[in-house]
Amino acid sequence: MTWIKDPEFVRAYTKGMDSGHKMGRPKGSQKDIHIEWRVHMILWAAQHAMQLEGDFVECGVNTGILSLAVCDYLNFEKLADRKFWLFDTFRGIPEDQMAASERAHAIGANETSYEECYELAVRNFAPYPNAKLVRGKVPESFANVDIQRVAYLSIDMNIAKPEVDAMEFFWDKLVKGAPVVFDDYGWAHSGEQHDALNAFARSRGVKIATLPTGQGLLIKP
Repeated sequence: MTWIKDPEFVRAYTKGMDSGHKMGRPKGSQKDIHIEWRVHMILWAAQHAMQLEGDFVECGVNTGILSLAVCDYLNFEKLADRKFWLFDTFRGIPEDQMAASERAHAIGANETSYEECYELAVRNFAPYPNAKLVRGKVPESFANVDIQRVAYLSIDMNIAKPEVDAMEFFWDKLVKGAPVVFDDYGWAHSGEQHDALNAFARSRGVKIATLPTGQGLLIKP
């Protein structure tokens, strides 16, 4: 596991970890929540996407734990021909989009892990002028953006409906070979997402790989 000590990985991982989030830790804590493998997979997908034409997209940003790591790792501010579109409510999971089976876990996550963070995210991404924060619920927040081609898609919205909506919207925009990483695909509490995303994948004749990290990975054919 030489990658875990690679200075570029360590720097990128730290960038996301120091974003001011309160995932798995109290507000203001500097505790490392040890998601190295999940970030490793995100960075692998982002590096792969650099071989492709198109913008980067993340749906479910919060303070930028994953996307800040990508921006740092790729020196995204220097990629003048690309934008990184960052979609989120920046205040947690919308209750009106939760399925009945998702409510208990998602409401608990809102109480413990999420809060109003838009201004914090704006500050975090200020060094990256080509990172575009779009506030609102998915899919409504897609209405006023001009995204033609997508080389990288990260989906981490914690509930099924907006994740499937995002896949419906971006599927035809994803270029051949583009990676899609689902952050919550394989966890025990993510059954609704798992089943809904699998149904979407079947409708397109593809399959999602389950990773040991709990993530899902799909490559656009």
